[in-house]
Amino acid sequence: MPSLSKSDMEILNQVIDDKRGAYRLRAGQRIYYLFIATDIFEEDTMCRPYLLIPSLPDLPDSPWTTATIVRGADGSPFISAISTDPLSEIQTVWHERRIDVLSLKRTRRLRSWTHEVQYDGGTAVAKIACFEWDLRRIERETAAYYKLTQHRIQHRDEPPIAPEFLGHLTENGRVMGFLLEKIDGERACISDLPDCEALVRRIHGLGMIHGDVNRYNFVVDRAGTESVRLVDFEHFEDFSEEAAMEELLAMPAELAEDTGRGATAKVSGR
Repeated sequence: MPSLSKSDMEILNQVIDDKRGAYRLRAGQRIYYLFIATDIFEEDTMCRPYLLIPSLPDLPDSPWTTATIVRGADGSPFISAISTDPLSEIQTVWHERRIDVLSLKRTRRLRSWTHEVQYDGGTAVAKIACFEWDLRRIERETAAYYKLTQHRIQHRDEPPIAPEFLGHLTENGRVMGFLLEKIDGERACISDLPDCEALVRRIHGLGMIHGDVNRYNFVVDRAGTESVRLVDFEHFEDFSEEAAMEELLAMPAELAEDTGRGATAKVSGR
């Protein structure tokens, strides 16, 4: 069986602990997942894709999904297990548009799972589940945007609460992320408390708790309408009076906070 070309490989994401490294690997127009025991390579090799890729054993050029690499009896790396089983995917699929994540050119890293990308002649924000254990937070946020989008469709006269949901992102055909409108603005500060509190109360009115009202999740358009929008619904949960009260009471301290907790890479105006 032919092998994947190492010259066309790119490690897109990696997570390394004491026992193994997990890698999201692009080869050609497919994504693969590698799990590598940490006793095979030096730490520098495990952490640096340009050292790791040449050191990998030959990987088959076939539609497998995950492979486990261990240390052989002679000390060399070999593939101990390889699977073609489909990976888990997002179940809350409601938008008509699906976009292959590999079709989007990344232009800016915000977090390991969030990038600004080129889309439809402009810039958008892509959020993905890098690994299967990340699916829960993306599933939760996808469900939150479903509620927000339905409300927006029914109340076009109201200012938007959040960025527009542009579609689901797919990888090898499975849904594992979403694409959002990129919005520009500044982080909120304590003087924005009335507007931010009003926005959070609107969310509560939809039966939702945002779950993380730190100042960096409020985007204030000071150059235009002075409107405020919320981002990062990863901690969204269903409404309860107790949680709503706690969220509102936390806001003055959150908007006055200046340690940088909750910040991503700097975005326009922030």
